[in-house]
Amino acid sequence: MCMTRMDQLPEGEVTVTPMKTFPIIRDLVTDVSFNYVQAQKVPALLPPPMPEGGYRMFQEDVERGQEFRKCIECFLCQDVCHVIRDHEDNKASYSGPRFFIRYAELEMHPLDQNDRRHLVREEMGLGYCNITKCCTEVCPEHIHITDNAIIPLKERVVDVAYDPVAWLGRKILRRTNRSAADADVQPAP
Repeated sequence: MCMTRMDQLPEGEVTVTPMKTFPIIRDLVTDVSFNYVQAQKVPALLPPPMPEGGYRMFQEDVERGQEFRKCIECFLCQDVCHVIRDHEDNKASYSGPRFFIRYAELEMHPLDQNDRRHLVREEMGLGYCNITKCCTEVCPEHIHITDNAIIPLKERVVDVAYDPVAWLGRKILRRTNRSAADADVQPAP
């Protein structure tokens, strides 16, 4: 939609319609305020105190995050996501692919100390995503949303929620999981 050139389309009639997922305001204008509400729920990056000599990261960690930052927030991935589009009742508990990219970017950042895994699982509805890859197909920036963001994020969430070895380790070390409200305030133990 936002990046397609007319010379790339097949000959013939072209139909332009507004996004189907969001309420129509007028003509092709839709109300995407849902996305801005979801953006406010994302806990910020929480780096550790500056070490002597500054922060250091491997180049592969830098490159991983660069793909996610290519997002131009066109919300096409949100528009084609059937969890949001076809089920209005899911909007309250499902943030959608655009924000799973953001959560994955922050969760995979090597300097971040926030733990967002419980928040993503319990309040942002990561479990609703059934990985149909429709969001990846429409991305004008060619971000591999499903393969590089959603699936690794699901793996991290499953590790903390269902891994029996991690559960045993938490019991032995008496570590408690922080609530989603604490995620943006306290560093990880």
